[in-house]
Amino acid sequence: MQLSTRLLVSLVSLALVGGAARAQAAGRFMVGAAAADITPPLAGTLANDPADCDPSGTYDGPHMFALEEPYIDVNGNGQYDAGDPTDASVFGPEPFLDCTVPTANGGTRPPDSRWDGIYLDGGSGSNRLPTEVLDPIWMRTIVVGNGTKTIAITVADQEGIFKEIWDLVRQKVQSDGGFGLDEMFMSSTHDESAPDTIGIGGPSSVVSGVDPFYVEFMIAQAAQSIEQAAQNMRPATISFGQIHPDDLIPCSSSYPFVADENVVGFSSDSEDRLHLSSDWPHFARQALEQMFGGVAVTMAGAVGSVEMPKVFTSPQSFMPVDTHSIPGNGGCRTIYDTSAPYSPYGYLASNKDRGEKIALWAARALDAGERSRSNTIAFARTSLFVNLDNVLFQAAGAAGVFTYKKIYVNGVEVPQAPNGSEQGNQVQTDIGWFQVGDAQFVTTPGELFPFTYGHDFSGPDDLAVPQYGPPHGWVMAAMTSKWRFIEGLGEDMLGYIFPRSNAVGVPTTSNPQPDDTDRFGCGHSDDGEAANEAAGDILNDAVLPLLPVPPPRRNPIEQVRVGRYIWSDGTLHRNPMGDGRHGCDDTSKVFTQAPDGGAVGVWVLPAGVTEFARGVGKIYRLRASALGPIRRSAHWMDFRGQANDLPSMQTRGIRLGRKRRIWIDVFPDTTGLTAVPH
Repeated sequence: MQLSTRLLVSLVSLALVGGAARAQAAGRFMVGAAAADITPPLAGTLANDPADCDPSGTYDGPHMFALEEPYIDVNGNGQYDAGDPTDASVFGPEPFLDCTVPTANGGTRPPDSRWDGIYLDGGSGSNRLPTEVLDPIWMRTIVVGNGTKTIAITVADQEGIFKEIWDLVRQKVQSDGGFGLDEMFMSSTHDESAPDTIGIGGPSSVVSGVDPFYVEFMIAQAAQSIEQAAQNMRPATISFGQIHPDDLIPCSSSYPFVADENVVGFSSDSEDRLHLSSDWPHFARQALEQMFGGVAVTMAGAVGSVEMPKVFTSPQSFMPVDTHSIPGNGGCRTIYDTSAPYSPYGYLASNKDRGEKIALWAARALDAGERSRSNTIAFARTSLFVNLDNVLFQAAGAAGVFTYKKIYVNGVEVPQAPNGSEQGNQVQTDIGWFQVGDAQFVTTPGELFPFTYGHDFSGPDDLAVPQYGPPHGWVMAAMTSKWRFIEGLGEDMLGYIFPRSNAVGVPTTSNPQPDDTDRFGCGHSDDGEAANEAAGDILNDAVLPLLPVPPPRRNPIEQVRVGRYIWSDGTLHRNPMGDGRHGCDDTSKVFTQAPDGGAVGVWVLPAGVTEFARGVGKIYRLRASALGPIRRSAHWMDFRGQANDLPSMQTRGIRLGRKRRIWIDVFPDTTGLTAVPH
């Protein structure tokens, strides 16, 4: 959960191309796609509105939407006023009729002692009753099969959706016949301009904003999108592509300032805080569907602390300068130069520009990509319990805010009161991975800080809480397919996800009011919205054993080795682009750029070795310099394991030939030489 408004999506293109003529040297699939509108219906447009439970007409307050309980508009302002139990000066609550909710799966939910209506989720404060619908919000599904296995991939325009709601969608599809599906994977775009299904967008901090009438409508629509996609399947090939936009500068809200720069986003202010919308994905999907036809689907990536990008009118430099913040578009903290003109804030300005540029970059990614050679469909999923450390989340649960989230004590579910109130010390969540052809997707049940799965250039001295060490494992390096993607906000919504060594501001029983400023002067306001201080480590430990293990080889295709980047003067460094941790005080924010545009090579040590010495390990020269001839079969490798011509802040190692990857672990301190021997 989060308080700042933002919506993010991976710039990942998955093209579904029909026709036998395109099947040469490519894996064949059966593919279907469908989109179901989950915009709450306007009042008076829904036959047999289940929330219209006042046949007498006594509760005659006006509504913008159906699926809202009847009320009396005492003050005549045209909307329901719930009041604030924590502030007696706030007008309300107005009288309402508390109704039983029919569920999508044929049951009922009892009255919950509060007014059920449409509140917008997420940032810009509570009590956001929408006043206008700017564009529809959607539940979009792709179903992919290979004749043996079939899976559904569904993405909702929502801030995040709890596992328990997704489980109800799966239950609905299964009860409707199953449609030959072996597994269903589900995620959210992180749209905070959509109806609240989490609970934190209600009329006050202690009253849920979840409208169960809407949630049950959304469950039925989600199932419909899956079922229609499964019924629409036809032969297809699949293409994957990846590209780095050069005119979208990523912004961050919390240290460390690491982004998968194929990830972009949106931020709002008071101008649009009461507008219901799918935000910039509306413009992106609209443009993609105009270019290609069919159904365009956007999927969130590693969005934790990664804010909306600045949208520039020309290509920008991605050489870091220092850490700085600039106003506009909701604010932006970045490590790149942002002095050039950028698109002004506005739904039909930066929002529209962002979406249409993303569509353009997605089309370019497909042009530069390739068809999948295999038609593998594989997957794994596991459920686990995560301790609920955050005392604010515990208090919200006791108040009944998280209406659809189940709470446990030592693995045993705690019964929930009709108003949603529950108390416990654990939540259950899902994590896993799935493979479609030449691509693997690893799930993450919340807002994942990118360095949790993708690492960065930190050493022990660069951690906010160094005694806890680096992230557990290296998920992106443990994946085995050519194309590697993160399904952000996938299967659940546990808030922010980062390693224990970055947890600075999580309110716990032992420290209920923590200082959220770290030892480098950086604020960690996001940390207050993490369920568990060590969620990143816990989830890494859970997903890594699930990932497929490549067959043993004398020279493994995937290797993680301790190493350093070589600058043109022969010196060894953790960061290929320069020195400096990008902190927030005057000392730590300074960044010294590497000469000649960055590293020219790497020195890789053997497994288990941390001392640089003459003749130990191997030196790879990738760029021309005075240090010797280059190895032409070697290329720089990015966050996702793709080859690049030049080093960058996205570099994570090197590629040798077409398949072999060496992921450079720069975290451990090393001894011995600090420069390449002459």
